Amino acid sequence: MIGEKIRELRREMGMTARELAEKADVTPGYISQIEHDQIQPSMSVLMGIAETLQVPLAALFTQEEQGAVTVIPRESRTRVRFSDVNLAYEFLTPYGRQRPAEAQMEMVEYRLEPKSWGSASEMVHARGPECSIVLEGVLEYHVGEKVYTVEEGGCLYLPPNTPHRLYNPGTKTVRVIGVITPPCF
Repeated sequence: MIGEKIRELRREMGMTARELAEKADVTPGYISQIEHDQIQPSMSVLMGIAETLQVPLAALFTQEEQGAVTVIPRESRTRVRFSDVNLAYEFLTPYGRQRPAEAQMEMVEYRLEPKSWGSASEMVHARGPECSIVLEGVLEYHVGEKVYTVEEGGCLYLPPNTPHRLYNPGTKTVRVIGVITPPCF
């Protein structure tokens, strides 16, 4: 599905696979493998492709345009897993090929398995703050040398440009709702 969407968006822009590969800093063969759904690209590669195609990252995973008012049934949420991030994301806000002008935030539910890190390296949202509430479990935010532990029902606010890593120290999967503004995926 994602490969077909990338190919469709690339063609709409009148771009060849080679041009997309050069701008996204990957090989043309890699783009071909992605477009034919033969590989699952990393989050950083998908972010580069989305930026090159001038669409939000989530647009690579959605099927149709969204209206001003949208109901998203639980079973219809856009679900995303990246090869270089250990988090399972479900988008709670709608996206189509073009982000609506009024879109000022992005909401995701994510899960992290017990005794595991969210990513191998720090994550950072350069354009805006992030706020998260832990629905189930315990989540550690590692910010520099400090560790902030957020238990079930607790919230954490991160200012823009705050590099952080996530860790689940518990014995059960942690569920979190995160809000980022402006949208970054």
